[in-house]
Amino acid sequence: MSVEPLQVDLHLFSRHVQKATSDRSEGEFSAAAGELRKALELWRGPVLNGTGGPVLGAASTVLEERRLAAVEELFALRLQLGEDSGIVSEIREFADAYPLREGLRAQLMLALYRAGRQAEALHEYAAMRDLLAEELGISPCPDLAGLFEKILRASPELDTPAQAPSAPSPRPSEDGARAPENAPCTLPYELPDFTGRHLELRFLLDRGQAGEGARIVAVDGMGGAGKTTLIVRAAHRLAASYPDGQLYIDLRGFTPGEQPLAPEEATRILLRSLGTPDSAIPDDTENRLAMWQAASASRRLLLVLDNAAEAAQIRPLLPVTSACLVLVASRCRLLDLDGAHWISVGTLAPQDSAELLTRTLGEERVAADPEAAKSLATLCGHLPLALRIATARLHNRPRWTLQYFVDRLREEDALLTELRSTERSVATTIQLSYEALGRSTAGRSCSSECTPGRTSTLMRPRLSRA
Repeated sequence: MSVEPLQVDLHLFSRHVQKATSDRSEGEFSAAAGELRKALELWRGPVLNGTGGPVLGAASTVLEERRLAAVEELFALRLQLGEDSGIVSEIREFADAYPLREGLRAQLMLALYRAGRQAEALHEYAAMRDLLAEELGISPCPDLAGLFEKILRASPELDTPAQAPSAPSPRPSEDGARAPENAPCTLPYELPDFTGRHLELRFLLDRGQAGEGARIVAVDGMGGAGKTTLIVRAAHRLAASYPDGQLYIDLRGFTPGEQPLAPEEATRILLRSLGTPDSAIPDDTENRLAMWQAASASRRLLLVLDNAAEAAQIRPLLPVTSACLVLVASRCRLLDLDGAHWISVGTLAPQDSAELLTRTLGEERVAADPEAAKSLATLCGHLPLALRIATARLHNRPRWTLQYFVDRLREEDALLTELRSTERSVATTIQLSYEALGRSTAGRSCSSECTPGRTSTLMRPRLSRA
C-alpha cells in the first residue's frame, strides 16, 4: 500500500511547523500561532506508545521533544500577542508535566506576572530553583534568573507584549551575553606608579581570563602590603573580558572604627551599582540576596571584594554563573572559601622598594643620596604603605634630604609616628594586623601575618612589646 507524505501526520506536523517559522520571521504572529495549533492538533497521545524496545523508545523521545518545542513556541507567540491570564492554566499543565523545562516555567512566570499575580510568579521561580538544586545540583539558567529579576523590579519591558521574551535556552550561548551600553564600573583608579608584584599580577591575570577555570581568585597578606593596589590593577586589565560591569566593594573587614559590612548591605550596594533603584530593592535579606543572584546570573561581571574578614561575608555575594569572576583581598587566607585560588603577598623585594622610591620621589632626589634611600626602604620594612607615606611626607617637605628624614625615623619611638598621614597610619594597620592574629584560630589562616619570616620589620617590635 502506497502512502502519500501528506497522509502521514508527522509530515503534516513538520509542514505546519515550518510554515509557522516562516510566518513568525515575517512578523505574522497570528498566522504563525494558527499553524502551530494545526500542528499540535495532530497529536492524539504518546507517539509509538507500547513495548517497542530501546530503538522505538529513542525515536519516541525525539518526536516528543519536537512536540514540546512546538508547544513552547505557541505559548511564546500567544504571550507576544497579548494573551495573559487566559493561558496560565494551559502553561501550568505542561509545566507540571515537565517540571525540569525552564522554558515552560519562564512562560508561566510571565503569564502570571501579566495577570497581576507577581507573588505567584516569584514563587514559581523559587520552586524551580529548589527543584534544580535538589534534582541536578545546578542553578536556574541565566535567562530564567534574569526574568525573575525583572519581575521582582516590575520592569516595564515585561508589560509590552511585543517585547515579551520567548522561552529561554537552558544554558548561556557560546559567545555569552552582549555588553549593555554604559556598563557600570566602580573600580578605584589605578596607580600610575605601580611597582613590582610581577609574578603575583601574572597569577591573577592568568586565572582571571574569561572562560573555564577558577572563578574566585584571592590575595592574602599583611596590612599595608599592597593587596588592594594589586587586585585593582588586575581588575582594570581584565575588565574587557567582563563587559557587563566591573564592581568594587570594600567589605570593611579591617577598617578602624567600623564593623565588617554585612552581606545584605553589600548586596544593596551592588544592586545599586547595577542601576537598581532603592524602591525596587527588597527589604528582607532573603529576597534581596535572591535578587542579587538573579542579577548577576544574567551578566558577565567582574566583582572585586576588598578587605574581607571571613568567608561567611563573601559566600552570599558569589555569582552562581562561571561567566563571572570574583577577585578577593583579605589579610587572612579564608580556608572556608571553597574553590578559591589563593596567592600571598609579603613585603617588597629590596630592588622593588628602590624602584618605588625612584618613581614616587624622582630619580634626581634618590640619586642625590642612594645610601639614604636604601636606609629609608629598610626602615619602612619594604612595606608599600610605609614607603608611600614616607615619600608623601618628603614631597610635602622639598627641603628635607633623604638622610635628614632617615635620621628622624631613627629617633626613639618616632618611626610609627612619622609614618602617618591624614587617612593612613602604619601604626593603626599593624595594630589591626596584630588583633587579627587572635581571630586566625577561628577557621582561618593569616598566612602572611602569622609567618614570622614574612612579616615586615615594622611589625616585629610591635609584636615583641605586646
